[in-house]
Amino acid sequence: MNNKQDRLTELKRLISNKKISNQEELLEELSNSGYELTQATLSRDLKEIRAGKIHDAAKGIIYILQEQMSPAEKNNMPGLSIESIVSIAYSYNLVIIKTIPGFASGIAMFIDNSRRVEIAGTIAGDDTILLIPHENFSRREIQNTLDEILPGIKKRFSF
Repeated sequence: MNNKQDRLTELKRLISNKKISNQEELLEELSNSGYELTQATLSRDLKEIRAGKIHDAAKGIIYILQEQMSPAEKNNMPGLSIESIVSIAYSYNLVIIKTIPGFASGIAMFIDNSRRVEIAGTIAGDDTILLIPHENFSRREIQNTLDEILPGIKKRFSF
């Protein structure tokens, strides 16, 4: 099965119907359904379907589709909390955001979905986000944008 849309539909079905806490579990479930893909492809798929992570009393942190979340869950989503951000640093015009392991993709998705003109996009790993600003925006403008997207981040980090 190689159809991307079918794979995304199956991924949504799995996240909606099972409590899955990490990408390895998702890859195994997708493999059982006939889909063989890399972790990098899965990360892109999770971002595309707008999956994030929330706390589950029984299993800890699990994946959830943003469309399934209540407003309260969205506001309390660990993947969106500035408490899950460990550090923020700059390298020239790039921003490197370190997170608690497992939270980078949720925060990156939230930043990308804000569709701010100052931000070209993000690339996320397990605990690191590379934020790429559009040209001609100052560091201060990027800092202000991040503080609007993730309120309180400027107070928490001196960047």
